[in-house]
Amino acid sequence: MTLEQLRFFRAVIDGGSFRAAAERVHRTQPAITHQIKALERELGHVLIDRKTAAPTPAGRLLYTRGSALISDADAMRAAMQDFDETQAGELRLGTSDTTALYTLPPIVRRFRRANPGTRLHIVNRPTEVIAQMVQLGDLDIGIVTLPVSSAQLMERVLFEQELVLVVPRRHRMATRTIVRARDLQSEPLLLLEDVTRTGKLLREFFRMSGFTPNIVLDTSSFEVIKRYVAEGIGISFLPRAAVRPRDTTLHVVRVPGLPRVTIGAIWRTGAYQTRAALNLLELFDTPRKTRRR
Repeated sequence: MTLEQLRFFRAVIDGGSFRAAAERVHRTQPAITHQIKALERELGHVLIDRKTAAPTPAGRLLYTRGSALISDADAMRAAMQDFDETQAGELRLGTSDTTALYTLPPIVRRFRRANPGTRLHIVNRPTEVIAQMVQLGDLDIGIVTLPVSSAQLMERVLFEQELVLVVPRRHRMATRTIVRARDLQSEPLLLLEDVTRTGKLLREFFRMSGFTPNIVLDTSSFEVIKRYVAEGIGISFLPRAAVRPRDTTLHVVRVPGLPRVTIGAIWRTGAYQTRAALNLLELFDTPRKTRRR
């Protein structure tokens, strides 16, 4: 039994088919099938149902134990590489478009100065997707909206985002600094999709505030929302950090009771953290709290 065979086996289970596994590990499907058969012969059990690609009872046991072995091997390899080359390699980071656009630029600039030999690979996805990729080992760190409920992930709180109401500069509310939620009942609202954590938080806020918003458009992009608000299509809620001084066509208004969004780092429980990864996290200035979910 080899680590490569275990990786192939896990790829079949995670991908749901031998073909998906072959694409994931960059091998041919016959090669994957051959290695799985060899593994089954050695262990004396059928591990995968050939019709559904689902694990058998023996396969489920191997998946759990094998995944732990793979994680340990990956952590050992990373530790050795970090010991020999603390300023080389790649750091795979997953985060949202919002964090990548509005929070990370100064962090990345300082990181590049301190770690010139480390290539930073950034993937932009929603929190749930990032969490899954970190859990599978496809990413080293995720910067996501907390909490993420998984015993296989560790969390570190980095900062909180304040949500504010954003209106066009010439809107009737642009002369006000505070607006109550009930004052927004008839306003056309541009909202983040409910597949995003922020979109879900806002919808829960509306429900708790006792009114149904007049949603005329939803999207996953803050930049799209900002442009459409500036065009007078509607009003919206955005993180305060997303509204910059150059956004002269927009006006920020505070709404009491709006939820704050907690942003933090996640990584696999027990995974080795390279010096580059630790350096990146240290660049966030707010107090840090680490916990296992």
